[in-house]
Amino acid sequence: MDERQRRVVIGLLVGALVAAAVLVLNPWHLHDALDAPIARGLGRLHMLGLPEKLNVHAAEFAANIALFIPLGLLGALLVPRRRWWVVLVALVALSVGIEAVQAFGLSYRQPSARDVLGNSLGAAIGVGLSLLVRRPAPA
Repeated sequence: MDERQRRVVIGLLVGALVAAAVLVLNPWHLHDALDAPIARGLGRLHMLGLPEKLNVHAAEFAANIALFIPLGLLGALLVPRRRWWVVLVALVALSVGIEAVQAFGLSYRQPSARDVLGNSLGAAIGVGLSLLVRRPAPA
């Protein structure tokens, strides 16, 4: 990766980290505001045959996965390919840290081990994508 590409990846990673921080640490109760429209949309989809198991909780879990995919991808692109695991460990630690802040510092937020699992899964997917993108050229 040349220096210009590296700067772009760093800029995208910083943007993704800021967006993630705003989403997970905000005091605006976005979760409460989004639950009703998501539930209504899922209700319509359930009438069309979407399984009932795909509910607001499943959507929230999917959102936690999606939130950390770019962090894993962009972070892993910035380290040597063989050090991908450092990014994964750092993002799992970040997720645990976010939940700790929510538990002990943000009374209006609900910490969850399920969120850590979703975030960690998203980070792993992102790191995996980076390994595919950086796959060595065939000989």
